[in-house]
Amino acid sequence: MRFFTKLTILIQILIFAQFAFTQGKGRINGEVYDSKTKEALIGVSVKLLETSKGAFTDEFGKFVITNLKPETYRLEISYVGYENQILTDIVVKSVSPTKVRVELNQSNILTEEVTITAGYFSQKSEEPVSSTSLSREEIRRLPGGFEDVVRAVTNVPGVASANVGGRNDLLVRGGGPTENLYLINNMEVPNINHFGNQGSGSGSLSFVYLDFVDNVDFSTGGFGVRYGDKMSSVLSLKMRSGRSDRIGGKATVSASQYGFELEGPVSEKGNFVFSARRSYLDLIFKAIGAPFVPVFTDLNFVGEYNFSSKDRLFLLGLAAIDEIDKDQSDLENRVTNASVLDNSQIQLIGGLSYRRLIHNGFLDFTLNHNRNNFDYSQSDENLEEYFQSDAKEREYNFKIDSYYKIKKKTGIYAGSSVKFISNSNQTTFADTIYNRSGKKIPIAETGIPSQIDERTKTTKSAIYLETEQNLFKNWNLLLGVRADFYNFLNESFYPSYRFSTNYQISKKLRIKGSFGKYFQSPSYVWTINDFNKDLKAMKNDMTILGFDFLLRKDLNFSVEAFYKNYTDLPTGTTSETDYLVLTNTDAGYGGRDNDFQSFGYFPLVSEAKGKAFGLEFLLQKKFSEIPIYGQMSLSFAKSEYTAGNGKVYSGEYDQRMIFNISGGYKPNAKWEFSTKFRMNTGAPFTPIYLPSENGGELQNLPEEYLTDRLGTDHSLDIRIDRRFNFTNLGIILFLDVQNVYNNKFKTKPRYDFWTDEIEDEQTLGVLPSIGLTIEF
Repeated sequence: MRFFTKLTILIQILIFAQFAFTQGKGRINGEVYDSKTKEALIGVSVKLLETSKGAFTDEFGKFVITNLKPETYRLEISYVGYENQILTDIVVKSVSPTKVRVELNQSNILTEEVTITAGYFSQKSEEPVSSTSLSREEIRRLPGGFEDVVRAVTNVPGVASANVGGRNDLLVRGGGPTENLYLINNMEVPNINHFGNQGSGSGSLSFVYLDFVDNVDFSTGGFGVRYGDKMSSVLSLKMRSGRSDRIGGKATVSASQYGFELEGPVSEKGNFVFSARRSYLDLIFKAIGAPFVPVFTDLNFVGEYNFSSKDRLFLLGLAAIDEIDKDQSDLENRVTNASVLDNSQIQLIGGLSYRRLIHNGFLDFTLNHNRNNFDYSQSDENLEEYFQSDAKEREYNFKIDSYYKIKKKTGIYAGSSVKFISNSNQTTFADTIYNRSGKKIPIAETGIPSQIDERTKTTKSAIYLETEQNLFKNWNLLLGVRADFYNFLNESFYPSYRFSTNYQISKKLRIKGSFGKYFQSPSYVWTINDFNKDLKAMKNDMTILGFDFLLRKDLNFSVEAFYKNYTDLPTGTTSETDYLVLTNTDAGYGGRDNDFQSFGYFPLVSEAKGKAFGLEFLLQKKFSEIPIYGQMSLSFAKSEYTAGNGKVYSGEYDQRMIFNISGGYKPNAKWEFSTKFRMNTGAPFTPIYLPSENGGELQNLPEEYLTDRLGTDHSLDIRIDRRFNFTNLGIILFLDVQNVYNNKFKTKPRYDFWTDEIEDEQTLGVLPSIGLTIEF
């Protein structure tokens, strides 16, 4: 009933707005830069396709196109000596200007008369393999994506799903959730998810509000030496500028959250955007019969100030506050909640980034502070607490990055960074605790120390040098070296190299490849045990080969093969833990359900290894004069790990086949229809038994660790958007339905201690969600 009541209210609001306001006109404000030097380009031609409108950039690289009917447009950007670009999904609204920032790639063909076309699929030469760019609009409209940047990239080839309810784990090409680097305007941050796992980059939902994001660059491998201390992927968020004409805002209400946003100018040279958001997940969790509700709040702030045409300052502030609200009113709830780790967190991120343009290049200075407070505890059904942890992890980061174009075909990237780290961890276990089977056991049996009181101050630092060379007119090379210093490890120095290349065989066919060495330091929480200071940095030797073929200007086909060889991975030292590989065990919320092993408190050695390899296909259609967009991907992959006991186990995230197809249709400026279908083979899991039938144990470990496998799963999501544009008001009404045909797909089994039953099906079924965004 509440769903239909909300729907009725929304329809009434829209009917009133339809008669109360008239439709106005919109505008596009844009800037065009050289993609390498970041220098403003003067006299660039900007055409609004399928119209007679256009503009040229001024001496600051800026352009304006006015008096536009609210609609989705395409821009063609052309400049002599540079590759043409066609920007799609430019949504013009009457309530606020649409801002566009364009970076043009210099052409390798150096003539005054010829203009080279990159079209819809412009490729950055410094990211020749395994890279995807998504605009804010592409993320917003993805069905089942909750307008979440992390969920959106799970549609990219080679990204697995966690098979654990409510998770936002990024699982790339057989790697674990600890292996991903997050950047926000070049600031390194440990995590961008609510309810993150300590020592991991995973969580449940991104706390970066989508409306702050201009675009997202996602690399699933082969990234250069500018990015370090991670082995699998780089997710880079570029934040947008605020309004420069007046104060404006936005209010959003959906089935799971509500929030508001304010933005506007700060004098003539600056702008800001601020938002606050809070969850209300009561309906969803009541629908699945859960006696607990995760509650999150987040605050986002970005600011920008242009001192001159060559000096720009960017400010960032993010806060995420998370807690679990449990209903302990009766015994059934207390028994169920005894399996749930109490999890209260505060994540704070603040920083500034300053860019100075120099002749043929730029200098970036970045300073930021990351603070994560983890407050964990676990109690039995009598509310007797037997585990408590209060951990604080702080990083103070300073980084310098630079680029200098030596000559037309040669450029140099160079930089250095240092992180000052301050960590504290006070963890206490009772003399006896409950294990995953619900049995009371002495803490000594787990190999975990009963008391931890650790305070650490240390540093990480790095330097890198990378050269980019254009050989002949069709061949690009990128070669780099890097050195990382992890001072909290006894072996602290780790040099590495990376090489990548692409060759344009014809206008339609491009081949590409890369290989290199990638190091990653152990998570801070793994090293609070003094024994683990002897751990080495984890290593991944990665090779990628592939090609792109342009079937038509808005349709591209690509194939990539990859091989990852992992060594020096952390594993346990006793028969109770030597079957575990820590990078392969982090999905989930931890605590009693996995005998507290995901924290890595127990002794570890760098004696595990692994490998992952696969083949990926991607067909991508951009929105063009044909108002249909979409992509289809098919991935085949395998991952396996050799643990400390010498036995080989499948990777926990080893989904051998993943098929994705998503897309949409825009018949006009008012309506948009989109859909997403996903099918994947199942990941491995450890069988679960009724304790009464298995000697009191839920699982037979380590004998049956990851020996069973889930079946093939599939689901279909749909989304419908309706836009209303008025002179001083913009409204988006959407309906998002997940799992349309109510497939009861299998999840990793869990034991219900109250009903004495094993559950292995998704219980939520069809999940409809309506949402309303009002912009003013």
